Formats: sequence, structure tokens, C-alpha cells
Amino acid sequence: MNMELTKDNYHKFEDLSVFSPDQLTKFFMSIPKAQALGFLRNFEQDFLQSYLEACPDDISEQWEMGLKHKKDTVGELMQPAPLVLNEDQTIEEAITEMKKIPKKVLFTYGMIVDSNKKVKGVLVFRDVFYHEPNELLKDICFKNPICLSAEDDVLDTFMAIAGKQIPEFPVVDSEGVLIGTIRGSHVNDAHALVLSAQSGLMVGVSAEEGLDSSWVKGMKLRGPWLLVNLATAFVAGAVVGIYQETIDQIVLLAMFLPILAGQSGNTGAQALAVLIREMTLGDIGTKVMKQLVKEAILGLIHGFVTGAICAVVMYILAVQQDNPHAIALSLIILTAMTTSCIVSGLMGAFVPVTLKKLGADPAAASSIFLTTGTDVVSMGLMLALATKFIING
Repeated sequence: MNMELTKDNYHKFEDLSVFSPDQLTKFFMSIPKAQALGFLRNFEQDFLQSYLEACPDDISEQWEMGLKHKKDTVGELMQPAPLVLNEDQTIEEAITEMKKIPKKVLFTYGMIVDSNKKVKGVLVFRDVFYHEPNELLKDICFKNPICLSAEDDVLDTFMAIAGKQIPEFPVVDSEGVLIGTIRGSHVNDAHALVLSAQSGLMVGVSAEEGLDSSWVKGMKLRGPWLLVNLATAFVAGAVVGIYQETIDQIVLLAMFLPILAGQSGNTGAQALAVLIREMTLGDIGTKVMKQLVKEAILGLIHGFVTGAICAVVMYILAVQQDNPHAIALSLIILTAMTTSCIVSGLMGAFVPVTLKKLGADPAAASSIFLTTGTDVVSMGLMLALATKFIING
């Protein structure tokens, strides 16, 4: 294909397999490794195999190593260790080994291992110049470096190494045997990739969609979520339908339905945004109960303040229409707003945690359940109270 494939225009193409191996390799090397592996995983097996065979050996080795491991793990992002040295080798021997490595290969440390290939330390290259050629590596290397497991989740790893300013880490298996290395920048890129997708996933926009994506692709990616949201919206609509007679008799209530849904929905969305962010950064831990209490308090305060304002507006409108239940309607609005804001705040904190425990993606599914829940509670509660204390009272 004649058109160039770049990180700025790849959204325009539905099928990347039309590009040559050289074009694909150039493109993959310009984007985060985690993103490149995502594209490779989506290729048909036959095309993937032919592409890997056409790649330079060092590139195909990196891709094959990443594809052998689970998505979003350290193993997916690691690369073969460029320089592995035995602890009993000398500095002079280490320099000889370094000279054998191609100039284009990027590495920061030499990995020092014992006879069983277990990591004993890392060789910092500046130390080579401050010691004698016959000194042993085990005497000058940095001992007990931070080793990562190939099975570790990349987001958990980001939290573990954040702030350590270490450019490269040894990766080991369950027995401590060196199997590769991973650059700190690759972990940071993978973490940033996940963060960039969160806001879109919360409203059903795939991480694959960008500004240059075609409307057809956008329809395919967004459509299913919109249909799911439509199905849940019918639930909220059914609640309103149950109390249709109440609305017919007290038309003022219809005016406050979207106000209640909007305020409580926004309260829940704020709580949801905080929880999703904390979960992504790995900071939530055992703070769930504390966050639930906090959201309940915030919901109570915000709900009461906004509910009081709505109650005053309801009272004025009811009096203007000579409605004999002006005070009762005001109290109903105040109660419904306060309660629904408390519930929506709790849902915003509780739903993503629950979905994560069930194995679902909190960012992708939370907003749908939150919207339905807040609509049902806010509108249902107001109409139920009006029915009980005014219509049937």
C-alpha cells in the first residue's frame, strides 16, 4: 500500500494487514509496545506468522516474547536481556561481551547471574571505568536489584516502581531465573495507555477510536453500548409509567423528574470518577468503606442543599397554581432529592468495586448501571411518596 502508516493516521484504516511488513514494523516501533502488541493480537494467525517471519530477528523475538504472555502483564512488555554476564566473569570479559552487541540495541545495565541463571545483581556501566580489568563482576555489581515477575500485572507494577527512577528491570520466573528485562518507560507507556482509555470506556467509547476514525468504525464500536443503555433506560421509563396516574393529577411533578435525575446522576458520576481514578492508580486498597461513608455524607449535604432549593421552587409554583398540597410537595421534593443523592453517591462508589470483583471492566460498565439506578431511585421515590401521601392520603 502506498499510503504511509503513522501513529497519527492509523485510525483511518480498518485493516492494517494491507500494509507491508516494513511499514508495519516502522509503525509499531513508533507507538507504545503495549499498543503494538494489541494490534498484533488482533491479526489473523496466518498473517501474524508471515509478518513475524518477515521481521528482522531481533524485532520478531521481541514480539514473540510479548505474545507468549497474558495481556497487561510484565511478561508482555519484556524483551530479551541484551547483556547477561556470569558473576565470576571479570570486567575485561564484560567489556568484550558488550562490544558484541549491535549499536542499535538499547540497554542500560548488564544482568549479573550465577551458574543457575538466577539474578545476583546488575552491572552499572560507569563502574567499569573505576575498577581494574581483572576484578570480578560479583565484587563490583549492584546487588539485590528490584526484580519483576513476568506474571505481574503491569498496573500493579507501575505502582510498585513509581518514583524509583530506574530505567531497566530484570524479569524473572517463579524460581528467580532471569528470563528478560523490561524498560521502565514501557511500564509507564502501558499505564498511560490504560488511563487514556478510561474516560472513553465510561461512556462506551472504545480505546481503538480516535479523531481520524471513520463513522462506520465509530458506529460499530459505540452502537452496542448505546443499545445496552437503551435497554436499561426502558427500566427507568417503566417506573414513570407505573405512576402515570399520579403525574396526570399533579402535573408539577413532571417538571422535577429531569431535575431529580440530573442532580442525582451527577452526584453518582462524581463519585464514580473518583473511584475509577483511584482504582486505576491502585490507591483504593482497603479504603472502600471509608469512601462509601464519605460519599454518603457528601450525598446528604449536597442533596439537602439542592433539595431545599427545589423545595422552595416547588412551593412557589404550587401556590401559584392554588395547589392545596404545596407544603407536602415541597417536603416530598426535599426528601427525594436528599435520599437519591445519598444513594447515587453510594452507587458511584460501590458499583465499580463490585464489577471489578465480578471480573467486569469497571470503566466500561459502571456508568450504565449507575445511570439506571439513579434514575429509578430518584424518579421512583418522588412519585411513590406523592402517590402515598397526596393521592392516597
